[in-house]
Amino acid sequence: MTTAHATRLLDLLWERYASEVPYARTFVQLSGGSFRNDHVALRSLARPGGGISLFAKPFERLGWKAAGAYTFPDAHLSAIYMSHPAGLPRVFISELKQEELSPRARELLAALPEDPPAPDDVDALAAWFTSPPPPDEAALLELEKESQYGAWLLAFGRKVNHFTGSVDDVEAWQRRMREAGVPMKADIEGAPGTSLRQTATHAAPLPVTLRGGGTRAWPYAYFEIAQRTPDFDGFLGPQARALFDMTKRG
Repeated sequence: MTTAHATRLLDLLWERYASEVPYARTFVQLSGGSFRNDHVALRSLARPGGGISLFAKPFERLGWKAAGAYTFPDAHLSAIYMSHPAGLPRVFISELKQEELSPRARELLAALPEDPPAPDDVDALAAWFTSPPPPDEAALLELEKESQYGAWLLAFGRKVNHFTGSVDDVEAWQRRMREAGVPMKADIEGAPGTSLRQTATHAAPLPVTLRGGGTRAWPYAYFEIAQRTPDFDGFLGPQARALFDMTKRG
């Protein structure tokens, strides 16, 4: 597959994400209609035939290569990031290690259908990154107490978790977004001079259709803003860990 196919996949994923995350659209407007994307992030459940190994395969077919790995023990997460030789945005894929959770949490996560193989066709692949069947509301609320990441998976499945605007001055952009009325993370991850500095909007809520009828608003996705030095391609574990919490309910 060509770089054009890879670019089309990102464009399709962006179109759906931006249609559901108004803060991302605000950033684009303030940027004059376009922006540099630093990375796109995806969440998954570690299980046989799933997790990072499954999610990475379609990106490998499109030219991305694994470039770094991270662990977040307190949140029971692992992650990798992938880079593209043509300079396309990085892909950050995390997975929840359910074997580290309680038996009850694993039981609740078992309601999440197994992930089918990712299709080769780019349009079909973009559609593969989708919501799961409607979750049970009680299960969603119970799982959230042990793993908000796990509850997010029950609600949103394979949907994109966030895109990231690459900027030259993260502090200026934090102010600009706040002045535009966007609710922002209280602080910036990474001190001045750090190779990577990051902040994010709050997670935009989406109505989750529930099993048995009805809906419940749940924090879906935030828009991240990142400033990195030219010589740094990866991520900083403690900063990434802090950003996972942006999908917590208030």
